[in-house]
Amino acid sequence: MAKFGKKWACYSCGVKFYDFLKPEAICPKCGSNQKNAPARPRAVKKEKAAIHIEDDFANEQEVETVADDGLEESFGIASVRAEGVDPGDLKMDDYDE
Repeated sequence: MAKFGKKWACYSCGVKFYDFLKPEAICPKCGSNQKNAPARPRAVKKEKAAIHIEDDFANEQEVETVADDGLEESFGIASVRAEGVDPGDLKMDDYDE
């Protein structure tokens, strides 16, 4: 495959063409020189806006502690399991953090 040079799109009429390695890239349709093309405007930078989010996280000191005495009875649990003991068919990998 032969090299055709640089591919151009005419700024005046929009035709795509190759310059065939010539020093001047002239549009074959309208005859405008591509080196005389006006500079493209740069994109306007958007300002980053900081969004303030109300944090509803409560510190541990502010959280009320629930008494553990009646909790098991209200759920119908007869005995308290030791921490780290598997409750039946679930495996320790099944728990989400």
